Amino acid sequence: MRTELAGRRAEFDRLAEATSRLTADAASRDQLVSVQINARGLLRSLRIEPAALRRYRADQLAAEILALVQAADEKIAAVRNRMIAATVQEGNDYSQQPGGQSQ
Repeated sequence: MRTELAGRRAEFDRLAEATSRLTADAASRDQLVSVQINARGLLRSLRIEPAALRRYRADQLAAEILALVQAADEKIAAVRNRMIAATVQEGNDYSQQPGGQSQ
């Protein structure tokens, strides 16, 4: 029983480590604005092409950035939920998730 619990604990520790490394990207339809967030939903990078500054008003650009961060966060949540659901299966190696990147 203790060995099984220790194994499950190790599995959850690997899951926590793998999910903590997740990142997700999102880009506007016109590709002029893009974001990348980390597993906590924090913005890691923001790219605004010069043409975006001509196309969008400040309030529109701000709204676009917020929408992109939300979309990226939803991607991470979906990946994280799949990984958590997979913990019910034995033998998963979460440390082997490709690059920790969600697309």
